[in-house]
Amino acid sequence: MKTYHEWRYCGLGGFPRNILLVTTLLFGACSSFATAQTTSSFGSLHDAVEAAWTNDPAQNDLAVQESGARKRERAAKSWFAGGPSIDAQYYDDRPSGRNYAYRTTQVGLSVPLWLPGQGTATEDVARSETKFAQIQREVAHMAIAIRVTDAVGALQLAQARKAAAQTTLSAFRRIANAVDKSVRSGESTSSDLQAVKGQMGVVESEVNTSVEDMDTSQASLDILTGHPTQASLEGIDVNWPLYQKIRALPWSEERDPRLREVHQKVLVATEKDHLAARSYMPNPEIGAGVINQGQYGSPWDTQIGVSLRMPIPTDVTRVPVRTQAQSALSTAMREETDTRRAILAEVARVQARLRNTSASVVTTAQAAHDMQARADAVEKSWRAGETPLIEALRARMDAYDARLRFNTAETGYRIAIVRAVIAWGYLP
Repeated sequence: MKTYHEWRYCGLGGFPRNILLVTTLLFGACSSFATAQTTSSFGSLHDAVEAAWTNDPAQNDLAVQESGARKRERAAKSWFAGGPSIDAQYYDDRPSGRNYAYRTTQVGLSVPLWLPGQGTATEDVARSETKFAQIQREVAHMAIAIRVTDAVGALQLAQARKAAAQTTLSAFRRIANAVDKSVRSGESTSSDLQAVKGQMGVVESEVNTSVEDMDTSQASLDILTGHPTQASLEGIDVNWPLYQKIRALPWSEERDPRLREVHQKVLVATEKDHLAARSYMPNPEIGAGVINQGQYGSPWDTQIGVSLRMPIPTDVTRVPVRTQAQSALSTAMREETDTRRAILAEVARVQARLRNTSASVVTTAQAAHDMQARADAVEKSWRAGETPLIEALRARMDAYDARLRFNTAETGYRIAIVRAVIAWGYLP
């Protein structure tokens, strides 16, 4: 993660541009370590998001749903409401023990008919479900982008914490060597050395914790992408092209795929309600039949005719279907309202976080620089015998804490920019 450069702020809160945070090295050699990692070996956030999206198992599920909806749409264009059925009957008096040569063979073929408007309503439902499946893909892609961004941010912050802890640990080791020489020469007591080693133990524990967090975050990122992945938020600031694009556009929740998903769900439920209204009874059937029969003392006879089966509408079958469709529509409308409110609240949080992190990066960077300079000055004063050892240790820990606050603010700032871009309907 970069620790010194010129930050340019143009956040949602209208922060001034071209603020020079730190004009000199903020954290010495450890800065070079972090910068080398982010600039040479780390890939872009876009590559990580696309790799995770390619590896997402939801791809196949959503593709199957979309394909199924398209097939239902094509099937709804059929002339008939269902497949044909065959009705065959045969009667013979021989099994009864009375052989009067009575034979009857009857075969019929019938097909169900669409009720008025039912076929068109079925097509509309399938068409809406196809579009719903397409929007679901956008929502899934958005969710993957957010998860990858959080994972990369957590990994980058853990790396920054490790670098800060290692830098502080190096400073404590330098002090410990000096105190150890002083103890051997009789100029200091062993308690001074113990105090330094105690602080070293605390920082070493922070190194181990940050390494654990790095491993956990890296594993999460690798699981998302399906292979070992290196990514960084480096270059994510107010000059990022996607962020510049959203600044030129007024925000509207209508561009959020989550809202479009629930809105399309309302349309699907509406079309299903229309279909339920046109499915007020079982489908009638029309067909043709052939009867061949013969009887003792009578000539054989063959008859051909047509048949019509027309169920009578009744509330027993109509009302449950209609009320269920209306209930589903009401639920979908409630979900749309809840989702709209949740999106508005989320965007408000994103805007507030972007404003706050923009200010925090400025103040924490300056504070980290000042505390680092103070720690170096206090250590120099301690070596000259002008300041107690405890003050040098405390100053070094204060510098370490200040750097952690800066790292946290910087990572949060970059994540806030990405989340703002996603909230505007774009993907990194």
